[in-house]
Amino acid sequence: MSRKEQIHAAIYNAAVDAGFSLYALPETATIMVKDLLEDTPDLEVTFTGKDISDVDVEVEGVGLVEAFNNRIKNA
Repeated sequence: MSRKEQIHAAIYNAAVDAGFSLYALPETATIMVKDLLEDTPDLEVTFTGKDISDVDVEVEGVGLVEAFNNRIKNA
């Protein structure tokens, strides 16, 4: 499987599992998330980090580490 196919599969699986779609605003190239399960405002996505060891994904101020910690606290 090529790297492009691996990335596609990861995005596809995440979108299907979590019920969202991604799109970009052409004027700013901002990546947006549309919730397919609930009628909520679309969310802006930011990817940060220079390599795999410090990568993070933020959805309007909520990063992966923060979201994970919140899930553990609420479990």
